[in-house]
Amino acid sequence: MRIVLAFLLCLLLQAGQVYGHGVHYSLAEAQAVSVVFGYAGGEPMSYAEVLVFGPDSPPDLEFQNGRTDSRGMFAFIPDKPGTWRIAASDGTGHRAEFSIPVAESLLPNEGDAPSPSSRIGPSGTTILLGLSLLANLALIGIARRRR
Repeated sequence: MRIVLAFLLCLLLQAGQVYGHGVHYSLAEAQAVSVVFGYAGGEPMSYAEVLVFGPDSPPDLEFQNGRTDSRGMFAFIPDKPGTWRIAASDGTGHRAEFSIPVAESLLPNEGDAPSPSSRIGPSGTTILLGLSLLANLALIGIARRRR
């Protein structure tokens, strides 16, 4: 019974470090198309919904969606040249929609895929330490039963 309680205690103490699978992130150097949305009076369209449609996007399927920031700014990285359509709406009837041409020179190069710079998740060492802990708890339980 003590071994089960010790095991459960260890699980609870490690609960913040349990991962389904590892995740990584990296910083990409790519040229983005940045847009600032604002009202006629000069105030920014803060947190407005933005839809971006690529040159080949169907009318009901956007390439990207999101919201402007507090300054009315929104950015996206196109994946092909052509005419891109951008629409912003604040949900109260104010809407802006326009098209912009994107040249081939603005697109990222094929070989410029970012490499992982940091991993978040269990490493091999963490997994081995966890297995070692479980084996030690089992051995302690076996040794106590023999007494």
